[in-house]
Amino acid sequence: MQKWLTSVVILALSFAAIGYAQRGRGGGPPPPPRPVAGSGVEVPGWWARVDDPKEQLTGLKFTAMAGGLHATTGPNMIFWDPQQTASGNFTLKATFTVTKPPSHPVAYGLFIGGANLEQDSQKYTYFVIREDGQFLVRKRDGANASNVGGNWAANPAVTGRTAGVQKNELSIQVAGGKVVFMANGKEVANHPATAVDTNGIVGLRIGHGMDIQIDGFGVEAQK
Repeated sequence: MQKWLTSVVILALSFAAIGYAQRGRGGGPPPPPRPVAGSGVEVPGWWARVDDPKEQLTGLKFTAMAGGLHATTGPNMIFWDPQQTASGNFTLKATFTVTKPPSHPVAYGLFIGGANLEQDSQKYTYFVIREDGQFLVRKRDGANASNVGGNWAANPAVTGRTAGVQKNELSIQVAGGKVVFMANGKEVANHPATAVDTNGIVGLRIGHGMDIQIDGFGVEAQK
């Protein structure tokens, strides 16, 4: 089990205080400032946070590639655009292709319910998988992180590595007071919406030493 540390480094050259607002929603605070490229994060508007500032950032790169996003990590990271938020009933999804197998099983996936991501009071819930076919749902609340519904568990819906590549579509569906976590269109877990954080910033959680392509990242509103 990885130990999530509370110390952070925010990787953006524009370091003004930020808030966030739902896209398309009238009123409320203005959109947060758009960070400029730097520190290996080369996608305009995106931020990154490393779990442990003592880890070396050598090799970190987050870029637009082939119509999607591509992350090469040194340490454990989260990536997000503070203007990409979701609330109510929605589905967040993305397809992940591990292009260079890590030296050992490393977690990667999606997060929802993000708040205060640049502060010690950060909150979010994440759904991650590993190349050994296991998944985990975990909730971050400031300095504390806890599993939701158990420890790492295998599920046949999670595709393992084939010919050096692992490819999975992950999604999180929030509707009717329930949150369903899916891999390749099949449910692997579900929990009451009250058990996790759902409303807020959405983004990516990528573990250490990964080289991974992310396609189709986005949110769809649900009735």
